[in-house]
Amino acid sequence: MVESAESILLKYWGYDNFRPGQKDIVDQIHDGKDVLVLLPTGGGKSICFQVPALLKSGLTLVISPLIALMKDQVENLTSKGIPAVALHSGLSRDDTNQILNNALNGAYKLLYLSPERFTTQNFKGYLPNLNISLLVIDEAHCISMWGHDFRPSYQRIAEIKTLFPSVQMAAFTASAPQWIQDDILQGLQMRSPFVFMGDFRRNNLTFYSFNTTAKQQVILRLIAKSNGSALIFGNTRNSVEDIAQWLQNEGVSTTFYHAGLEHAERSRRQQDWIQNKIRVMVCTNAFGMGVDKPDVRLVVHLAPPKNPEDYYQEAGRAGRDGQTSYCILLHSAQDWENIQKGLTQQHPPEPVLRAAYHNILNGLQISDGEGALQPFPVDLFGIARQKQLPPKDLYFAAKALEVAGQWHFIEGNWQPAKIQMIGSYDEVYDFKENSKAMSPLLDILLRGQGGVFDHPVVIHEEWLAQRLRSEAEQLRKDLLFLEKRGILRYYPATDLPTIILPEGRSLYPSINIDGLMKLYQRRVEALQNFYDYAHSNHCRAAFWTQYFGGTAEDCGKCDNCRKKAESDPMRLARRWWHTTLQGQPQPTHLITIKIPLAKREILTQGLRTLMDEGCIIENNQGELRWVSE
Repeated sequence: MVESAESILLKYWGYDNFRPGQKDIVDQIHDGKDVLVLLPTGGGKSICFQVPALLKSGLTLVISPLIALMKDQVENLTSKGIPAVALHSGLSRDDTNQILNNALNGAYKLLYLSPERFTTQNFKGYLPNLNISLLVIDEAHCISMWGHDFRPSYQRIAEIKTLFPSVQMAAFTASAPQWIQDDILQGLQMRSPFVFMGDFRRNNLTFYSFNTTAKQQVILRLIAKSNGSALIFGNTRNSVEDIAQWLQNEGVSTTFYHAGLEHAERSRRQQDWIQNKIRVMVCTNAFGMGVDKPDVRLVVHLAPPKNPEDYYQEAGRAGRDGQTSYCILLHSAQDWENIQKGLTQQHPPEPVLRAAYHNILNGLQISDGEGALQPFPVDLFGIARQKQLPPKDLYFAAKALEVAGQWHFIEGNWQPAKIQMIGSYDEVYDFKENSKAMSPLLDILLRGQGGVFDHPVVIHEEWLAQRLRSEAEQLRKDLLFLEKRGILRYYPATDLPTIILPEGRSLYPSINIDGLMKLYQRRVEALQNFYDYAHSNHCRAAFWTQYFGGTAEDCGKCDNCRKKAESDPMRLARRWWHTTLQGQPQPTHLITIKIPLAKREILTQGLRTLMDEGCIIENNQGELRWVSE
């Protein structure tokens, strides 16, 4: 018996029905159509490809740029009994090859991997023999050079069509204006695709924009007036820490989160907030991806992000449960000026990029022609200090060099500890025999780590320390000692950014900055769009629906709509009578008591007009009832 989409949804997810639009997407994918799906954050896009993956006979490849999201989705799927796995940089080569061999034997329904992994020679060697029924591209806006989160490796995804000309593709994104949609369709070479745009209206969200320099006072008032959890986004680590400390001093249950914290500490703080042990999370944009907390009642931005898409995605973490929630943007003239300066700094000229390329690779001790396709954790701060460079300038140059195609730059990427023997087998064996102190450690490494002379292999430091009846810190000192003696190369576990070179280092790299400069112009345009939103007199909710290609009426709730209502007597009267008469009919003499004296004339005249329009009727018992608009 062939299962239906509805039966799979109920069996694995426990839902009787799909959300609006989901069934259309599932049906189109199941029928073999290429699709481009635009669903706002929290719109349930993962089910749209996971259900068809179970309906199809082969393997679904899911390309995702975020390791944390891959891990979360795989954990969620496997907990439901769905065979799924993720390939990521935290795996050893043996584990990676084992997963790929399992995939060849049909062990999985979904295989998640990064776009960089997808384009490696190792994976391409397996690709022709995989029974691929569907290729899913998540966060598909990354393919657009004009997008706010451009990833060069996304532009190579379409190379799969040289092996599988008729491969079916399903692309998903939460934020893509029309010009990015066009880039996605062209970049993936989609065939007569079905394009689905979700409803970008979030009717339970109320948007405000405050032009103010008194941000602390505004934040305190907002927190005092709101209930439930709150998220406060800041643009810098210092601003995040300062606001968190200030709120704590004011008696507000608060913590902060940014990429400068240790991995374990970030996880602990995130869980404390999700479990409501902490009410307010103050964070940079390093927080939030993959965090699905339904009861966030308030999202405040201390300063504007660089573009509309980032703001809408971050603000959209409010009200996932459908309850009334507020999205507040705080900004000042200085904020916009700082962003403009930052954009210029983030797109440096070619001589600066060339110098940064060599400074970083010299710091990593990568020689000419070496380093291809290996992940290198890079301490940009340490290199900047050594070269007496501003750390922020070196960071921006590293990011810009990715856009220029020199390398892939992965931020906040946890890497397990690794080692590789760099001495010959005879040299290592002789050293082991002649060093009583190092002999037990080397013996374990040589016996338990296959391929340790050929490539870096993952080691588990805590387990090794236990085997040696030692402490982890002493183990690290011993590994560093062996590195100094030229026996092995030690790569400590790290949360540092990682660089992956697509080919070996070049002493004379060709750096084309044309794309970088075009990207700069597009980002300036995006900033102008967001500036217009922040200073607009029109409905803010309608702005978002129109920005993503839809049509919308005024929400009646945002700060601009409220200002209009206050300046329009009839709008004020209509809202007051609609709110007052909701529910059961009410006697006229009781309602007149409720009318505020200051607004009696406006509301009385409004009542006459609304009764003439038929919005309000009076029944035989002298009761007033709201009928309709």
